[in-house]
Amino acid sequence: MQSKIRSLASDTLVYGVSTVVGRFLTFLLTPLYTNYLSAGEIGDVTAIFAMIAFVNIAYSLGLEPAFMRFWEREDEQRSDQVFSAAYLGVAVLGLVVTGLTVLLAPYIATSSVLQLDGQGADVVRIAAFIPLFDALVLIPFARLRMQRKPRTFALLRLLTILVNVALNIVFVVLWGWRVEGVLLAGVISAASTLVFFIPSLVRRPSSDVLHAEGHSLLATRYSVLATRYSLLKELLRFGLPTVPASFSSIMVQVVDRPILLMMTSSAVVGLYQTNFRLAIPLMMFVTVFEYAWKPFYLSHRDDADAKAIFSRVLTLFTIVCGAIFLITAVFMPYIVQMPFIGGRFINPIYWSGMSIIPIVMFAYFFNGVFINLAAGLHIQKKTGWLPLATGVAAVLNVVFTLVLVPVMDIEGAAWAKVIAYVGSVVVLWWYVQRVYPMTYDLRRIITTLFVCAAVYAAVVQLPSIYTAVLALPAYVVLLLATGVLERS
Repeated sequence: MQSKIRSLASDTLVYGVSTVVGRFLTFLLTPLYTNYLSAGEIGDVTAIFAMIAFVNIAYSLGLEPAFMRFWEREDEQRSDQVFSAAYLGVAVLGLVVTGLTVLLAPYIATSSVLQLDGQGADVVRIAAFIPLFDALVLIPFARLRMQRKPRTFALLRLLTILVNVALNIVFVVLWGWRVEGVLLAGVISAASTLVFFIPSLVRRPSSDVLHAEGHSLLATRYSVLATRYSLLKELLRFGLPTVPASFSSIMVQVVDRPILLMMTSSAVVGLYQTNFRLAIPLMMFVTVFEYAWKPFYLSHRDDADAKAIFSRVLTLFTIVCGAIFLITAVFMPYIVQMPFIGGRFINPIYWSGMSIIPIVMFAYFFNGVFINLAAGLHIQKKTGWLPLATGVAAVLNVVFTLVLVPVMDIEGAAWAKVIAYVGSVVVLWWYVQRVYPMTYDLRRIITTLFVCAAVYAAVVQLPSIYTAVLALPAYVVLLLATGVLERS
């Protein structure tokens, strides 16, 4: 068991280093935007990228998880066929929808979920190409994960982010292109990633096609297309049931932005988004964990000790989340005051929204628990039930955002997200225990949460740099004292 967990930890570390570096570079765009864009412009960018998140799910058709599930490590020819079928489906849909988006840009720009003025149609046309290029590299990135090539995966992701950040500095800071500059940087950086995959996408035909002639060549090509089409249907049967779940998941993540925009203003959305992004350390960890987690449990699903390993992973996941929560929550008030390009690390006009940071991190933790529990459904091929759990979360998020925002302002939107993720975990737990029963160490998990909350409450009651520094050591000592951690 220990060797397998070390294998997961190794992959997580590789994904983690690149993701932490990449997310940190992306995170630096937040203070950049607060000093060079207005709150309203940040709100506009936020609304646009919220829509892009939904489009990305639509383009995928659920083919990424389907490709990973049907990947055969020992059968290269079969895996290549699965790759071709999945890529074809994503590429065709992406090209068609992008064309329609460009044509309908004036209507999209003035819709209630964007409310763009002036050159809004041009902004939408630029933004339309970001999800297209994202879609064209979706399956190639999934193949790298299944080939256990985390270093290549990580390097490409990091290079893409470097290009994006560099172009943001040029377009927004130096050239003053504002919203258009942010989106152009996104298009060019996404396109640059595709360039790296072109050699692997342009492959020689199979030997059957090379040696076929005349009618035989046509028959062989028809046979290849028929095989791809048959495979695509099989992939869609697995993947399409995950699309509603993915849509619901994205709704939980970003639907609060357009709702806030409709209920308040783009400036309030900018305030919310800026502080929301300050919770990025815990989000980074959950993202890194998910990258390594899915290939890990799919590779070890048939092991005799699989369930014991998966249970242990959730306990360790909770402990690490608690540590990241404390470090972020207690030090962020000092970090935002640091000098940065154009002023402070975060412009002081946004400091009033910092109260949502610990709330957002609490939501991220439950999102991570959901990711842990979802392993059972993927292993048992019961993904058709995922939409129920995520659908409940989406409904809860929309309802409680509408209810709490008028009462609690942006804190209401943050708490709505916590309620949504807790709801999804409860539903998923109930069903997973019936199709893939697991025994988790609830005592250690709950104790960890209480210890983390107690330490944070103490720092809030006695705010100073000294109590902030002592928070993490106190957390570790209390976990040892309560038996959550063992000295060995």
